[in-house]
Parts: sequence; C-alpha cells; structure tokens
Amino acid sequence: MAEVLGVVPGLINHYFNFVDDLVAAAFGYATTAERTEIYAGAFAAPTPSQQLLRLFTELLDTERDAVSLLWLDAWQASRRRPALLREVVIQMRADVTALAALIQSGIDVGDFTAIDPSASATRIMSLIDGLSVRAATRSFIDYEVVAELVLRNVERELDLPEHALSGTST
Repeated sequence: MAEVLGVVPGLINHYFNFVDDLVAAAFGYATTAERTEIYAGAFAAPTPSQQLLRLFTELLDTERDAVSLLWLDAWQASRRRPALLREVVIQMRADVTALAALIQSGIDVGDFTAIDPSASATRIMSLIDGLSVRAATRSFIDYEVVAELVLRNVERELDLPEHALSGTST
C-alpha cells in the first residue's frame, strides 16, 4: 500500500495499526465524499421537491455502479471486519440522516407529507441499497423497471403526485 501511495511504510503504520482500520477509513472517506457530492448537487436546486428529484436522478444513475459495488463489498466484508462494520453502520446512518433532513425541509415548506422523516428515509434508503445488486448483475435486470419501482415508492412515501419524480405528473 505504501508503495502505491509513494510513501514509506512507517507512515501508513503510524496512522493505521491494523489493515482493517485502513479499510474502514478508506470506505468512510469514499462514501462521505460521494454523499457530499450528490447532496451538494441536489441542494443546488431551489426547492425541496426539485432537490429530491435531483438527488434521485443521481442516486439512480447507472454511472454510480462503482459506488454500489463498493457498498456490496463493504457489506459482505463487514461480517468479518469489526472496524469496517462500525464504519458501514456510521455511513448508513449518515445517509438516512441526510435524506431525513431533506424530507423535513420539504415538510416544512409543504412539499412533502411524512409522519416520521427518519423512518421514511430509512425505507427509501433500503430501496436504494437494494439497487446495489443491480450493479453486480447489470445484464440480468431491467434497470428502468427497478428505477420506476423506487420512484413510485418514494412518491407514495412522501405523498407526492404519481410521476412527480419523473417529471410526468398525472
């Protein structure tokens, strides 16, 4: 690892006593950076409804397959790596917290209806997490059908008009 980074091995050992700690830190860094980037793009929209639309446009983009595969690997490896398990839980909670805050902002301005924004965010993130399997089996799943499932469920969860998130509201 030190050679790839172009540093002396002692520098890595100084910060990470165990490889599991390094793996967990790398996962945390990557997922935090990705979350920061996609929410920054979403928050550039003027209203919570438009922010939600931008967020899901990004989350459902097939260009995110590498991130989905990273999550799949982390979930699987975390069964044997306690440090990674702790980081996976931290990052999953951060995803729910970020989405719950966006949902709450929509509730505050009357765009969305949800009794418990955190519970809604948890259910929605579970759907998004389920899409990670699609990244591993891309050629076997009709992506458009799966994306439609996610969007219709988010609309129901937040009491939005049907097709509000696809721009074809009825």
